[in-house]
Amino acid sequence: MRRLGFVTLLTLPLLTACTSSLIDLRENLDVHRSSFEEKLAGDSVKVERFRTCIQQAHDGSNLPLSTPATRTAMSPVMIGGRLRAPVQTLVERILDRTGGNAASLSVLSDMAGDFADPSRRKLDLDKLRLLTDAIRHWQAHLDFDEDALARDTSLFAQLLLAYNQAYFGDVRYALAPDTASGRVRGIVQVASRGFVDRSGNTVRFPGLSATAQVDAIPTVELTTTPINSQRVSADLARLFLEAFFDAAFRVPAVQQATALRLPTAASPYPAFDPSHPPISLEALATVTRQAIRTEAIVTSLVGKAARGGSLFGTNNETIAATLETAAGVFAKKLVEHEGFCYFQVIQHP
Repeated sequence: MRRLGFVTLLTLPLLTACTSSLIDLRENLDVHRSSFEEKLAGDSVKVERFRTCIQQAHDGSNLPLSTPATRTAMSPVMIGGRLRAPVQTLVERILDRTGGNAASLSVLSDMAGDFADPSRRKLDLDKLRLLTDAIRHWQAHLDFDEDALARDTSLFAQLLLAYNQAYFGDVRYALAPDTASGRVRGIVQVASRGFVDRSGNTVRFPGLSATAQVDAIPTVELTTTPINSQRVSADLARLFLEAFFDAAFRVPAVQQATALRLPTAASPYPAFDPSHPPISLEALATVTRQAIRTEAIVTSLVGKAARGGSLFGTNNETIAATLETAAGVFAKKLVEHEGFCYFQVIQHP
């Protein structure tokens, strides 16, 4: 009996570790570690301006909110509320428009709160699973109604619609004239380059052909990439989160971004104006690199957990790919927002 009790005590910490749904995104052994906020340590004025900036969306100005004259040290609850504030605001707006169908999106507010404290960033796999389920009900399902989404003129709805259309090529068909005979030679499919995120990176549905033409003579030329469920499921999660956080934070976009080509949004998406840049081009590149690096690291960490032997592992590769992509994009968008605020603070004293 004593031996059994000893074994139980010995294995209890291991079982606890295996059943924890939290992934620590930072460890004490990490070297060269400093978040954008931690770079401002020692300058209380800039720290306060940074914290003020990340609590709301960008609107193209240098610092959208004025800085309070004095503020006491932030409590843990207030720290969690920094990045959560603009996220929760958007969730509530979506709830007002759609009712209970958007209730599941509230998990994004909790996840943003878990990420807010730079010294204790973490990711909850249980919340991540709830998020990917919510995304599936929003757009990754049959009979997705573009017309219904088009009637909603909110920025989030218009971004989600535009990002989906761009990803699937925004396909159009045009007549191809035969200049020699003056007749119509056939029909040509015209497709866009794909969804372009606010930093200029492109994602495109793999099933689209690079060239597709239906001639008067019955020949079809197609060049496509094979479609697989992992890639497509992950891409759909990416599109939703890009649209959500772009609507929540509105970090200015480069000129080729899909966000700047909205047909009917109530308010246009802010563009990065090179003639009056809110931050320098070098700073913009730094923010982009840091955000992409964050996506890569978080994707890797969640991928290991989703494919590992813990209770949160999955034998379904499509689910694992969706979880890791959702986590990576989620973290990337938060770091984009923080990075933009950081350079606004240090470059516009």
